[in-house]
Amino acid sequence: MMSLYQSLAGRAPSPSGQGHADTITGFIDQATQEESGAEPSQNFLFDVSGLPDTDEVVSAQLRVLRQRSPEPDLEGATLPPLLQLSSCPDTARTSYLLHSRSAEPLEMARWEAFDVTDAVQSHRRDPRISGKFCLVLRAVTGSGSSPLALRRLGFGWPGGGTAEERALLVISSRTQRKDSLFREIRAQARALRAAAEPPPDPGPGPGSRKATPGGHRRRRTALAGTRGAQGSGGGGGKGHGRRGRSRCSRKPLHVDFKELGWDDWIIAPLDYEAYHCEGVCDFPLRSHLEPTNHAIIQTLLNSMAPDAAPASCCVPARLSPISILYIDAANNVVYKQYEDMVVEACGCR
Repeated sequence: MMSLYQSLAGRAPSPSGQGHADTITGFIDQATQEESGAEPSQNFLFDVSGLPDTDEVVSAQLRVLRQRSPEPDLEGATLPPLLQLSSCPDTARTSYLLHSRSAEPLEMARWEAFDVTDAVQSHRRDPRISGKFCLVLRAVTGSGSSPLALRRLGFGWPGGGTAEERALLVISSRTQRKDSLFREIRAQARALRAAAEPPPDPGPGPGSRKATPGGHRRRRTALAGTRGAQGSGGGGGKGHGRRGRSRCSRKPLHVDFKELGWDDWIIAPLDYEAYHCEGVCDFPLRSHLEPTNHAIIQTLLNSMAPDAAPASCCVPARLSPISILYIDAANNVVYKQYEDMVVEACGCR
């Protein structure tokens, strides 16, 4: 997911369209299975219940790590073995084949990718199925007559490697409404409160909550400090006298997620330049400030009679998005583009 972020973050945002995805979520395989060299199949289980029902799935891909595998010794075989990916059978529906392709020998490890877009979309449309999305991978001889152990083709087993080696379901989706970063912050706060809930304490209760883990305490302190700083330097506070006399323009505003205490869930970027708007909107308004007709009239009235109307405000007139790679409250790795994160131009409104 980090390599995906690095490849996409620097690109100009694509024009909005039917096929444009603004969110990419990586769901880690949760299946457990006893390791067995003779086992001919491997199940994959993904909890996709955290994907909002309002999101449109644009594409979905199963990625499975395959280690270096010399050509298996198959007596009498003239064709390479086949990999067959199917849906899992359950009480609601029977299993059906999604992919069948040859498994050539590998000189080095690589990720095998399977397009499962139709299967994921069908899964989300069926009300009889739970939030668990299940797939099964099998190997057979080239003729398709005999099962073959996946280990002979370089595949591992659930729980048999590190988290980075587990299968991944990568879903690209498009939100039907403009997503707010505040929604994710609120979800993170709920997860934090649940994780920090102390066990029952038979002793005096008032001091028991002080045992909250340091990282969680640091996040609350950082957020409180940020609010305090905003309160002391915000509207009408120190510095809005002399500095406020400069004309409305874009000023630097560096955002450091680590200072906010969000680096325990935001993976990248750890900081970015957001900019902000500052200055007065006095008469006559400059055209580059793109004033509205209302702002022009209000500013004119303010210049003639300050008590009749306040001056128009210096605010962002144009904003651009940034992409954030983070771990959501359900522990999935998410790449999402958030709109209106960087001030590109200021105006009087």
